[in-house]
Amino acid sequence: MKKKIISSLAVAIGFVILFLAAFLLNQNQVSAPTTAPIETTSGANNQSPDFIGNEDTFKNALNLYIQKKHEGVDMADGPCLGKIAEDWVLDIAHEPRIPADEKAENQCKDYIEGKTKHFIELDPNGKLIRKG
Repeated sequence: MKKKIISSLAVAIGFVILFLAAFLLNQNQVSAPTTAPIETTSGANNQSPDFIGNEDTFKNALNLYIQKKHEGVDMADGPCLGKIAEDWVLDIAHEPRIPADEKAENQCKDYIEGKTKHFIELDPNGKLIRKG
């Protein structure tokens, strides 16, 4: 029983490390805007000031993504997975975007309604698309 728990924990830690590495490789990626307007600057400075240095927000996103995958949530339609930190939500989308990404039921209601100010978008495989 202990070996199974330790093995599961090792796999989860491996996923977190993998996703953190993907984030670091893609942290300067700039994507096209979605339906909600996002204030941006040009080039590599296209990061929200609240996100810079806030690795916990991204870790929360990865942990929620892993949890929802483990629960069997279907990521194919790009669902909103929910709040990950104060003023941040996690949304699943596609790169390039597909029609399912534009459906209201697949977008984060709290972000659209202005209840949260920022989001992280991951693709259905957990790769960072963008943050805003």
